[in-house]
Amino acid sequence: MGNLFTKKHVEAVAKTQRRHVVPNHLVPDDADSKEHPNHGYLSNCIKTTKYTVLSFIPKNLFEQFHRFANLYFLFIVLLNWVPQVNAFTKEVAMIPVLFVLAVTAIKDGFEDYRRYLSDKKVNHQQCRVYSRKDRCYNRLEWQQISVGDIIHLSCNEIIPADIVLLRTSDQSGLCHVDTSSLDGENNLKQRYVVKRLQQGDEFHPSLFTHTIECELPNLEVYKFHGVMLTPLNERIPITKNNILLRGCVLRNTDFAEGIVVYAGHDTKALLNNRGPRYKRSKVERQINRDVIWCVILLLLMCFFSSLGTAMWNAKLTSNVLIPFLPYESLSQFSALYQGFIRFWTFVILYQVVIPLSLYVTIELVKIGQVYFISQDLQLYHPESNKRVECRALNITEDLGQIEYVFSDKTGTLTENEMVFRCCGIGGVDYKCLPDTDDTKDQTASRSEKIADEDFVQLNVMKKSSRGGNTVQFCPDPALKQIVSSMTFTDLPLNMPDQMYRIWDFFLLLTVCNTVVVSLHGHQDMIDMSGDHCHEFDSSVVQPKTTRGISPAPQGVSDASTQSRKSAISPAQPSVLKSVLKKPKQKLHNIVTRMSHSPVTRRQEPLENETGSSGDEIVDDEHDITDTDTSMLSENTMRTKYEAESTDELALVQAACSYGCRLLNRTPSFATLWLPREGEVTIHILHTLYFDAERKRMSVIVQHPATNDIVLYCKGADTAIIPQLRQIASGDHEARKIIKETQRLVTEYAKQGLRTLVMAKKVVSIREYQKWLAVHQEAESSLDHRESKLHQSACIIENNLELLGVTGMEDRLQEGVGETLSSLQQAGMSVWVLTGDKQETAMNVACSCKLISFDQDMIILNAKTVHMAKEMLESKLEYLNILNGQSPSSQPLDGSGHVTVVPPSDHRHHKYKKNVALIVDGKTLGFVQEEKMCRDNFLRVAQQCNAVLCCRSAPAQKAYVVKLVQDKLHKLTLAIGDGANDVNMIQTADIGVGISSKEGMQAVMASDFVLPRFFYLKRLLLVHGHWSYDRLARMTLYMFFKNTVFVLLLMWFQIYSGFSGAPFTDDLNLIFYNLIYTALPPIVFGILDQDVSDDLLMSRPDLYKEGAMGLVYTKYSYFICVLDAIWQSLVQFFVPYQIYLDSAVSMWEFGLTTLAGCVWCTLLQLCLETKCWNVLHVCGIALSLLVFYSFNLVYSALAVVRSPPANPYWVYLHTFKTARHWLAIILTVVIALVPRIIIRSFQATFQPATRVLTHHRLHMNHFIPDHNVFATWSAMGGRTRDFSHLREEEVVSPEDENKRSVKHDIDTNC
Repeated sequence: MGNLFTKKHVEAVAKTQRRHVVPNHLVPDDADSKEHPNHGYLSNCIKTTKYTVLSFIPKNLFEQFHRFANLYFLFIVLLNWVPQVNAFTKEVAMIPVLFVLAVTAIKDGFEDYRRYLSDKKVNHQQCRVYSRKDRCYNRLEWQQISVGDIIHLSCNEIIPADIVLLRTSDQSGLCHVDTSSLDGENNLKQRYVVKRLQQGDEFHPSLFTHTIECELPNLEVYKFHGVMLTPLNERIPITKNNILLRGCVLRNTDFAEGIVVYAGHDTKALLNNRGPRYKRSKVERQINRDVIWCVILLLLMCFFSSLGTAMWNAKLTSNVLIPFLPYESLSQFSALYQGFIRFWTFVILYQVVIPLSLYVTIELVKIGQVYFISQDLQLYHPESNKRVECRALNITEDLGQIEYVFSDKTGTLTENEMVFRCCGIGGVDYKCLPDTDDTKDQTASRSEKIADEDFVQLNVMKKSSRGGNTVQFCPDPALKQIVSSMTFTDLPLNMPDQMYRIWDFFLLLTVCNTVVVSLHGHQDMIDMSGDHCHEFDSSVVQPKTTRGISPAPQGVSDASTQSRKSAISPAQPSVLKSVLKKPKQKLHNIVTRMSHSPVTRRQEPLENETGSSGDEIVDDEHDITDTDTSMLSENTMRTKYEAESTDELALVQAACSYGCRLLNRTPSFATLWLPREGEVTIHILHTLYFDAERKRMSVIVQHPATNDIVLYCKGADTAIIPQLRQIASGDHEARKIIKETQRLVTEYAKQGLRTLVMAKKVVSIREYQKWLAVHQEAESSLDHRESKLHQSACIIENNLELLGVTGMEDRLQEGVGETLSSLQQAGMSVWVLTGDKQETAMNVACSCKLISFDQDMIILNAKTVHMAKEMLESKLEYLNILNGQSPSSQPLDGSGHVTVVPPSDHRHHKYKKNVALIVDGKTLGFVQEEKMCRDNFLRVAQQCNAVLCCRSAPAQKAYVVKLVQDKLHKLTLAIGDGANDVNMIQTADIGVGISSKEGMQAVMASDFVLPRFFYLKRLLLVHGHWSYDRLARMTLYMFFKNTVFVLLLMWFQIYSGFSGAPFTDDLNLIFYNLIYTALPPIVFGILDQDVSDDLLMSRPDLYKEGAMGLVYTKYSYFICVLDAIWQSLVQFFVPYQIYLDSAVSMWEFGLTTLAGCVWCTLLQLCLETKCWNVLHVCGIALSLLVFYSFNLVYSALAVVRSPPANPYWVYLHTFKTARHWLAIILTVVIALVPRIIIRSFQATFQPATRVLTHHRLHMNHFIPDHNVFATWSAMGGRTRDFSHLREEEVVSPEDENKRSVKHDIDTNC
């Protein structure tokens, strides 16, 4: 029986599961809740809190004790309750654990309370929901919405749940949504009413009787599969374009109505909602490694101490009663048994050698570092009002250890603001001129007839550009004159084919897109209370038909109008479909039905008339070209475009500047303005949207001149040219056009322009009929809909006729070249991974100084795996010969990893600067397939200064990053701005997203967010360096101070018979880590600066210290232990010698020893501090003040503390004695002076690189005092004072790089 429920069976059942949604107004009010068809679906009430008042304490403790460190210290506390083992007072031993648990619980509780307030605010927002009882819309809170409710939304209202669009104020069923809160994309998206649902005032929610069948809730924001079932069982497809998602905002639409399909935590917004990302940094992994050494040290100390206990007890005679030994009778006395018992006592006593406080301190330090990074004004971009954002809270130190940087090109290195520069139509190149006054004068002189029109159209475009951007070119005068003569009514006889191509080309630019046109303000007919507004202007909701465009034509145009029937009756097939089913009528019948063309000229000006796009119509008497033409209205000139990509926006703007202007767009129609015709309406039959696999987009329209069914297609050259129709052997003109167009594509790419190829296809009625059936079946499919739609698009997108190509410029962002150069000087290898053509990518890489055409370039464009293997082997051998290495000098190690070229190889470093590697996507595919290709590819890339990967797919980008991580074991950073960069960003150790015009998908997947690329320089070179240096030195300091304290306890055991007794009271032992030395390391880890930010920005080579891991090496912990052994010996035996001949009590001796330890550890931190401020001073002073204040108060109150002895007034007496202060002074001097002397010698004879230069502040000015002071205190003297130097006396970086940095290894503690 068990075989009946196999894994495949379960998966098959899961795939068939669907959600069935019934409108709630169809369900009787008295229906049992359990019998409700929508029963079991989540309500719209959200709850992101983790705790309740009752569950907070048990649940929070349960979560905290999932951490191994907390479990360890809980074990120590429980062990201390065993009478024979306990080392501290039971209550006191619990203080550290309780403190850590309490601090963490308070933090968790505060965060959860903030989530509660946020949930409460969201749940109490109100919207309008249709009521069956009242037969109108009533105001309800969001948390009261349920699946199946019909909701009414107004313009600028937030969408409360995932709803299927049923009705909009637009007669064509169109609405616009702002999805920035969901995916961060600021451009508006178009959403449509489900096909064949009625529009207009006749629609009423009570008449809606359809049910919905859709997929279960999932994370796919850009996918939705569902169908709407009519009472007659007709299946109407529902796609992502029919869905309004929770959190989006309705824009440019008076109102919209829809039915809820997902609510609350089932919505896609909440399913994709996640908090800050948590990763384990490289330093944290090193800390975990050293904690293991701490455990080993603890076991060794406990073993030798318990061995001492056994040896000391073995010397005692069994007939001597020793009161402090915990055995009940002489017969039970055993030295070995006592050693075993004392082993666990020493585990309790030496517990602080495993630093519980270190983890708490690191967490607080990282929060402080993240705060100051986010508050850096030099990482603030005023134009976009954005600043750096830290989404990952615990990997700030990794910013200072990056060795490989992987960057996207478009939108990351460039502005992603496309500017139309040139185009080639029919193989003829048309250049656009720069937008300058001289150019305008020149243009006017060349073509006086259209001079005024040029400036009118140019000014129009400047007003219409999104966000105030201007079109920075002047149209080609000859081409503009041809476009200005475009007409669809009176076609000239014997018109040249080139003119047809030009007209089709600009018609494609205007129509083949998803651009949103916005013109006027919006007002709803229903107010927030659900009542109708009496002063509502219905003309806004139902715009009149513009004169000059005939009513909806019969035939094809009627299909769109007649197809939208009542929601309670089955939809009738379109007229077009019925015509296509009658082959005998063919297209002639359509043309006959459309004898009255849908395109006519406006003959006279109309006053106070509103067009379909909300434009006010003005007089059009002006005739620039001596023909009837229609001028743009004032509102039309204020038209605002919103596009999902900057490419589409640039193309529409370019067409507008040539006179072919898009005025309005709906799912079925596009309204254009032409200089000769005025307003023209084109019927759109289908839109085949762009996808990453096809790399093209198409629209199927009814051509306004010929009434033919025409497919217009645009896309990458690799996606369009293979789909061109086969050229007949005698068609020399077509071959010439293709050849010249390919030449223009290459020429534009070499200029660094992005290219798109345009093509068209006249579709026959028979072919269209056959394809339409396949396409409708794909649209109605619930399973694999994307795949079927892709196949459907590929069926019709073939046998294309080439029209031309466009070239658009994407300018570099400011500071890109300087940033890339600085990153390379910092020792980072920079790889650019782009999907652009090789010529375009190389040109941009040269512009940003990543590569130069005068350097050696290795270009890998392999056609087969065998060719790729041979090319890599030959290039590797060539590089090895130039480097003076044998071809086999870089073998694989035993684990199959590539041997890394050592950074100390100066010959390699010198030659590496002169080689660049360029590889295309096809070759990268071969690298993925063949292991030998992978290894040789990495060997070649290691010897290149820059790597440029062209035509890279998103999966290939992620693969390259993963390859470097796995084979080279390097810390990687990936930076990008678009959805195609998400895989790469998530794969890298650190992902950085650029908040750009391509949206925020990269931002949502990233660890850090930057407004511009050039901020990466400061983020890495300054904050990355500081974060790594601070945290590494603070961690080593924490290991040092804990080890010192534990060793003091062990030395005391020598003189206490290894009894496990401490030298001071329990509270002082606990407060040493908890209070006395807790605050200064936190201040140090957040605020210390080894060098100034200006010096780090001017000397990128200082970053190499972090990348090479010189501050925190694998030997640093052992150096700290050796230093701790020395200082602990001094801190214990100096007071011991001073009090040797005196009758001092244990309390006085213990307090003196503890005071010496506190002074030494705090002064040790002073030597480590390199940039002092008031918080450093206050932290040190406050720690000393708390130490002395507590002991004075404690000694005055502890009357019966630690019987039979107690420290009552002993501490006050100790502070008055000269021996106490003499012991402290001698302890500090003897413990720290050797370190100071060693550092002084190092600073004199082997100074660190970071302090042998300074940056230019002002000509002939000295370095500011704070820089001099900061450099003097580096690690107790690792630097030199250069305040006497002027700018011309600074040591060059090249000379200084020759100096060795090996002294850093033994100065890291």
